[in-house]
Amino acid sequence: HVIKREVLTGLLVGVALSILFFPIALWLWGKLDVALAVSLSLFGACSIATIVAMLLPWVFHRLGKDPAFGSGPLATVIQDILTILIYFVIAMNIVK
Repeated sequence: HVIKREVLTGLLVGVALSILFFPIALWLWGKLDVALAVSLSLFGACSIATIVAMLLPWVFHRLGKDPAFGSGPLATVIQDILTILIYFVIAMNIVK
């Protein structure tokens, strides 16, 4: 039940940021495809960040390690790398 709520929260934050930044990106770059890539990337990044933030401490706990180690800088680095990958994959497929 908690996992569902956390994932839903990440999805809702992603939707809110996507809706908020779509017109800003469209205004800044004046291109619909770029604005769409930015918006979809924000949605994906927020969704993935929530999952990583939940999953990493759980994995460390299951491995008998301190779960706090999985919720600090390691989680941030993984989230950052995944965010960049999400952006480039989406941008490469949308922006031509």
